[in-house]
Amino acid sequence: MDIITQNEATKHCFAKAPLFAALAAILVSSTAAHAKLDITANASAESVFQDVDSEENGTFSFTTLSVNPSVNAAYQSRTFNGLWQGKLTHLERDNDDLSREDTYGEYSYSANWAPFDEALVFQASGALSYQNAQAGNFLVSDFFTNADALAKTRSNRFGVSTTLSQGDWVRGTGQASYSDVASERNALNNGFALDNDTYQVSGNLFNGDRAEYLIWNVSGSFQNTDRAQIGQGDFISRNASGFLDIHFFKNWALRVTGTHEGNQISDRNDTSSLVRKFNSYGAGLTYRQSPNRYISITANTTDSDTQSDDSESFVGVDLQWALSTRTSISANYGRRFFGETAGANISYNSKYLRTSFGYTEDVTNTSRLLANPENLGVFVCPVNSSAIASCFQPNSLNYVPNADEQFVQITSQNLEFNDDIIVRKSSNFQIGYDFSRVTLGMSWRYSEDDALDQDRLTRTYSVGSTLAYRIGSYTNLNASVNYANITQRSESLNSGESDNWNAILGVDRTFGRALTVNADLNYVDRSGDLINGGGIGNGFFGANFTDRRITIGITYTYQ
Repeated sequence: MDIITQNEATKHCFAKAPLFAALAAILVSSTAAHAKLDITANASAESVFQDVDSEENGTFSFTTLSVNPSVNAAYQSRTFNGLWQGKLTHLERDNDDLSREDTYGEYSYSANWAPFDEALVFQASGALSYQNAQAGNFLVSDFFTNADALAKTRSNRFGVSTTLSQGDWVRGTGQASYSDVASERNALNNGFALDNDTYQVSGNLFNGDRAEYLIWNVSGSFQNTDRAQIGQGDFISRNASGFLDIHFFKNWALRVTGTHEGNQISDRNDTSSLVRKFNSYGAGLTYRQSPNRYISITANTTDSDTQSDDSESFVGVDLQWALSTRTSISANYGRRFFGETAGANISYNSKYLRTSFGYTEDVTNTSRLLANPENLGVFVCPVNSSAIASCFQPNSLNYVPNADEQFVQITSQNLEFNDDIIVRKSSNFQIGYDFSRVTLGMSWRYSEDDALDQDRLTRTYSVGSTLAYRIGSYTNLNASVNYANITQRSESLNSGESDNWNAILGVDRTFGRALTVNADLNYVDRSGDLINGGGIGNGFFGANFTDRRITIGITYTYQ
């Protein structure tokens, strides 16, 4: 996906990649007898004819030459796995009134160093990319369409973790991390740019294998997000929860449980600076067959700073049930300061089919979501290609990709680039199927973002499918269709709705091991009355447009 925005000098593309010095030092110290370094490179050129019908600006066409070189480097030893990917995009666009050239750079990296196995693990990850910054332009913003809705975004995350998995009576995990997220202002974001740092500490302690009659678990976390925008204040969150199961007869146990949650915006003098504290505690019964097969039901009461939530009674449910080695199910139901709450994770894996479903409710903001992206990928792909035809289904629920592999999402979350604190309720369902000549991926996603600082609620429903059919040994038919409905409701800000479509049909053929040619048809459509919240509009193409493209390209791969 490529962008045309303000012209960028190529030297800035990689100027903010802080990994190089640290990565070189780690590589030297972690070199082992079986270390492996793989470097691959791609160079592609495409000619794109684009015909746009805009309700606001009429009909016009473009012809664009796109040149895209990329490099991938993967290193793997006994203690270290590292991956770095870099890409340049050069565009030359012509139409009747305007000719222009742009060159942009993107990169991503990840590293995992375990000098003492699981006792001490260091992680690093980050990226420089161009991302859609307005919720209403979800699926319809790329380098060719609505480029002014994209924001150049940089994120880095550095962390350390430890695991105690062999204790007879006590086991646990602990993590600490630092992340920074920054984005440049774009034409539609009304001068707003992300610039946040987040510090996070979390831990979990639980019983070991020797425990028979007392099963327990205690966990907690603390996050501080320093929001650099003037007057925003630090966003501080803390959470703690725990339970104790006292077994009294075979598989039955008495459970006592408690939770604590606090969210605060510091350095503010208005009512938004108040701490939202919420506690709950209760008791009930647990039926347990094994460590990963149990259900608990409790009666609980609340203790809250908010009078309407104080001394409320509710039923809590905690479920974990592995139906087999191929299926994992976990779910919970309870109450938090914003009302009833639930969470779930369901996974299934077989030889040809893999499914993954997740549902979460959390108090967060865009910077935290960018720094900790979710990964429910059902396909594993080579690092030098994200085409679904080259991907495969992993053979277990706990598959760990090699250094030259990565999980690939067939869907993405819709984020609004601002610093609002939101209650986000989101679900993500993905299906992957790979058998014989057919590779098929399908997705369904829902998100609801309720801004606590503003009167604004944004909902996104999206569905998508992607298909690769192997016509022959060297020829693939590729197709994808994605649809999203975005609504925004507010009494004081813009309200509206948008229906967005993005569909591609193409064919590619490989000659030898290195050369591939492709031809694609692309259809993009946006319709509705949603004016992007916090911005100054919907871009040059407007809120209602249709974009049709024809692409002819060639790719050379070096490995």
